[in-house]
Amino acid sequence: MIIYYRIDDKVLQRQVADNLQSLPPKVLWIDMLQPSQEEERFVEAALGVDIPTREEMTEIEDSSRFYENDGTLYMTPVVVSGIGEQRPEVNDVFFVFNKDRLVTVRYTETSTFRTFPGKIARQPERHRTCDMILASLIDGFVDRIADVLEDLQAQLDGLSRQIFGNAAVQAKQEKADMQQVIKYLGRHNSLLAKLDDSLLSFSRLITYLRQGARDRISEPARNWLKAVERDLRSLGEYQAKMSGQITFLLDATLGLINIEQNSIIKVFSIAAVLFLPPTLVGTVYGMNFKIMPELDWSFGYPLALGMMVFSALLSYVLFKYKDWL
Repeated sequence: MIIYYRIDDKVLQRQVADNLQSLPPKVLWIDMLQPSQEEERFVEAALGVDIPTREEMTEIEDSSRFYENDGTLYMTPVVVSGIGEQRPEVNDVFFVFNKDRLVTVRYTETSTFRTFPGKIARQPERHRTCDMILASLIDGFVDRIADVLEDLQAQLDGLSRQIFGNAAVQAKQEKADMQQVIKYLGRHNSLLAKLDDSLLSFSRLITYLRQGARDRISEPARNWLKAVERDLRSLGEYQAKMSGQITFLLDATLGLINIEQNSIIKVFSIAAVLFLPPTLVGTVYGMNFKIMPELDWSFGYPLALGMMVFSALLSYVLFKYKDWL
């Protein structure tokens, strides 16, 4: 699908392409969502640019992700989609940028593109040139990452309260499932790693724009990108702090699991020691020797039972005195 964004009465208007005959007038931005080969060939012929295939967009080296050809900049940052559906995945968005037009190629839907028409309606004066549209898109992606990090921090705070909650409160509530907490932390850490990749790619994109496109970006767009770059630095520090928090919570959870397991083993160990003396007494009088004087005593059976109970109580008192219970 091809979506055109063109200037009409000084306002950027959205128009879905209904044919592949020619470009509408005053088009500033061409957004291609899951384009077919026919659509790719049409845009390539109309603009004289090279539209990469999905496989070509997955290259990891900077020279393949950020480069210039015939005065046109080609950039491929990493974005994270599917966060709202609890299925985050890393995808690439391809930008083709020159003084006249901006082209985006993507194979997944993201919230930034879905909400962009509303952003245009709120700030029409900031979306009248393709460099400002590019800066606005980058700003939208960074804002989305910031929102996800804030939500992730709130979830981590909730997990922290669940792990280190007051014992009296936890006694009234359901005890934290430590295995489930580990799974939550694993998913959060995976999402955080994907967001870190996206932050890094957009930092590289802005650096490349500032170094290689000075003459193609206006002063307002350049100032906007500087502000976004500052946001990226602060988000990088914020992400690093959250990564340390996840590591701490994971270590603490594993430690609490070990303590709980040790407590269970301690109970079984104490029970085994308490019943060891009575077992010894019972074993002695369970022997089948011919001469055992106690077998003929009328009080032999109560004596053996008493010795068992006394030995168990003696072990219990000793454990309490040593504060092992």
